[in-house]
Amino acid sequence: MHLDAPAAATVCLVGIMDFDEVLAHFPHARRSGSGWQARCPAHEDRTPSLTIAEGDDGRTLMHCHAGCTAEEIVGAVGLTLRDLFVEIAPASTNKSVIEATYPYHDEHGAHLFTVFRLEPKDFRQQRANGVWSMDGVRRVLFGLPHLIDVTDVFVVEGEKDVLALRRLGLAATTNPGGAGKWLPDYATQLQSAGALRVHVIPDNDTPGQTHAVAVARSCHAVGLQVKVVTLPGVPAKGDVSDYLQTHTITDLRALVDTTAAFDPETVTAEPISTAADGVTLIASGTASAQRRRGHSVLPVQQVRQVRLTPASAITVRPVRWLWRDRVPLGALSLTAGREGIGKSILESTLAAEVTCGRLDGLHKGHPKSVIIAATEDSWEHTIVPRLMAAGADLSRVFRVDVITTDLVETSLSLPRDLVALEQEITEHDVALVILDPLMSRLDASLDTHKDSEVRRALEPLVTLADRTGTSVVGLIHVNKASSTDPLTMLMGSRAFAAVARAVLFVMRDPDDEGTRLLGQAKNNLGSTDLPTLTFRVAGVKAADTPEGEVWTGKLEWTGETTRSIRETLDVAAESSGDRTAAQEAGDWLLDYLTEQGGIAESGAAKEVGKAAGHSIDALKRARRLHKVTVESRGFPRRTYWVHPPVGAAAGRLAPTAPTAPTALTAPTGETSQTDIHTTTSVGAVGAVGAVGWPLLRTAPTGGSLMARDEADTWKEEGIVDPFDA
Repeated sequence: MHLDAPAAATVCLVGIMDFDEVLAHFPHARRSGSGWQARCPAHEDRTPSLTIAEGDDGRTLMHCHAGCTAEEIVGAVGLTLRDLFVEIAPASTNKSVIEATYPYHDEHGAHLFTVFRLEPKDFRQQRANGVWSMDGVRRVLFGLPHLIDVTDVFVVEGEKDVLALRRLGLAATTNPGGAGKWLPDYATQLQSAGALRVHVIPDNDTPGQTHAVAVARSCHAVGLQVKVVTLPGVPAKGDVSDYLQTHTITDLRALVDTTAAFDPETVTAEPISTAADGVTLIASGTASAQRRRGHSVLPVQQVRQVRLTPASAITVRPVRWLWRDRVPLGALSLTAGREGIGKSILESTLAAEVTCGRLDGLHKGHPKSVIIAATEDSWEHTIVPRLMAAGADLSRVFRVDVITTDLVETSLSLPRDLVALEQEITEHDVALVILDPLMSRLDASLDTHKDSEVRRALEPLVTLADRTGTSVVGLIHVNKASSTDPLTMLMGSRAFAAVARAVLFVMRDPDDEGTRLLGQAKNNLGSTDLPTLTFRVAGVKAADTPEGEVWTGKLEWTGETTRSIRETLDVAAESSGDRTAAQEAGDWLLDYLTEQGGIAESGAAKEVGKAAGHSIDALKRARRLHKVTVESRGFPRRTYWVHPPVGAAAGRLAPTAPTAPTALTAPTGETSQTDIHTTTSVGAVGAVGAVGWPLLRTAPTGGSLMARDEADTWKEEGIVDPFDA
């Protein structure tokens, strides 16, 4: 019978709540041994002090280690002691008995409403305050707090099935109201909770199968990976609880693994007969054809069709280029190279060209927007100054952040945030998305060394690029392998190079350490015999601020060479056979100091250099080899490594002479005693934070802050080992 609000008093509440139903009132409980641990709701519990277990006779046992009584505990969640004991309801012909209660909580654990399962079979929903009206109450998935940060979630039809799967240690949920009551917001709740993969298990009847496809379509639309898992051997109207009566969790996992991914294009079928066990048989065919034959349409995901399309029916399209012949539109490209080689400065330059409509390609003469997802560099100290130096239209460059339902700001994660990202691309007329570095944008649960897991993130990203006509460029580091194949040198799985349609490769010119080379390592949509471009990085002043001058690096194109990247790697390999560790560390150190505007705190330089694979001793020898000077200032005293340029021709940072009160004196190889001006500029920041480019001038009489290299004078300053600075 259906109970309306006035008849609610006829409900006979008897204590027949089983253990799982009681446990559902503690949404943050976590398994511990044979029982569960939870925060006690009867007192302010910062660490879980409540133990919950099931007795041999079916009773629910509770013990608070802080001393709260069982009556206080159950009262705090709206239960009574009677609910902890299994009782038999008296026979009644005119009363509906509450057979089970299922409380629904939001993602923060707040109780919103309760679903009552009645006998005779019926369901009622009640607000948390006891009112039988659900008007204005937010609908959420059952057990939502249990789904936070869970990547694989089962969606079933009914709270009883959720609890059956939860007993096996599987994350599961359902929507209130059962089949046909799925709302689009439920898919968003799964996505926001952290789900990546959803396994939908329908009941074995027509409404259940139709409901499963609706759930699958909804989850697929927000970028989740979906499977609709049909259970073999269950009776008509059977569900996963029936399946688990004769099967194990291993059987269920194997069934999920062998089920094909949900494809919304192959979900049409029609019922043609019913087998002896009540399972509906289906026949494939297009929905429109079925309706013309007068049949109803039963959508079932497992139906797959082979469809042939003649090549004559396919409209050919020309390749469109963001950067003519080098970076295609509607595809994923990579920019590869060692750390500190200039990849990020290159991408800042491309971004500037796109925002001003200067880049040779489809959008030349038509300024477009750029989205940058970068985590290794500071926007205030590094990224924006680089964009300014490159002449970008800053109003068309967007930093991308993600705000969770808890109003926590985090970084972009793929493939989780693709749907939201696509909306922003369309809304802001974006032609270029830069992911710097690409690996950091992949979901933390994915192994970047496994092809299948990398493809889970990259293939939906490629689909987004194609659908929006946007170029997606990911920056990727290379390993220290001795290979001369640039694609083999990429960090992580081979899937990165396989999925990308174009790969740009940046490296140092082995014949001129001040020159960088940009070549085409891969170009599926164009030619690979393009000339290799050459460039240098020069130091420029990007802005004047109340805190001082802002200096940064700017890319300057210097020409091109016909030698390919592969040929250049061969030459570099031949000439580097006898290179010492100090020489390799020196190459890295010069690049690093160039990126930092010519100066870096010594401790930070050594820490970043060590992370890049160079020993501290090698870095010290490299500092002396390249005449990198050491300067000390401040109290407590700090030391900095400085490599001032000898002019633009050397390919190093060469700041222009500042205006009054003093002019910049060009340092020589042997640094004389100098004094650091008390006003320092705000320089580019990499891994070491904001470090200014000091203004060097002749030291006044009695100057106390000196740049010296001799051990004895360093000892006078209180530094024991000058080469440890």
